[in-house]
Amino acid sequence: MKKLLGLALITALLLSGCGEVQISINKDQEVEAETGSAKNEKVDLINDESESEKTKEADKQKAILQFINEDIYKVAEYEVVAFQSLASVSGVNYTDDQTVYRELTTITIPAYEKALNEAHGIEAGIPELEEMADRVVTATQTFYDSLILEKKAIEDQEEGLINESNAKMEEYYKLVDAYHSDMKLLAEEYNVTYDLNEPKQNVEEL
Repeated sequence: MKKLLGLALITALLLSGCGEVQISINKDQEVEAETGSAKNEKVDLINDESESEKTKEADKQKAILQFINEDIYKVAEYEVVAFQSLASVSGVNYTDDQTVYRELTTITIPAYEKALNEAHGIEAGIPELEEMADRVVTATQTFYDSLILEKKAIEDQEEGLINESNAKMEEYYKLVDAYHSDMKLLAEEYNVTYDLNEPKQNVEEL
């Protein structure tokens, strides 16, 4: 049973594409104090509220940065290993089922199990990231299921399972695209630039 998954053409990894993320905060305009004690007190209250809101936004920015650059990056490191492993024996690199099976069981699946475990261990930090964290788990679980189906397809020499594996993989890509789109919107809402084309940057460097 020939394997033609075309994985050598993989271009979209779930998380390794999450590149440099930068903070862009709009500075509050200075408020001129008016004369009169009552008016001065009012200005002080406004300033206090502004500082409080600014602190809340800064905390959320930090949580988003940690989520993207640290938590997600840990998942991506294992995911890249798994993808490179699978691509090395799939598509134009395919030789025979035995070689694919050996690669799956010794490198690809063990590496992706670590990615899945890291995904399950992510703590959102803020309520706004809870859905994103759940979606990362869903996506990684979907791809893991695809790998398991591929392994079983080779064991049983069942072409139908290969089709199921490919369908899971297509589902994974759709989940990834939706995740990146919505993550970008969330980041921009808190003045964080979500750039997938730049190398990863640590939170401490921003």
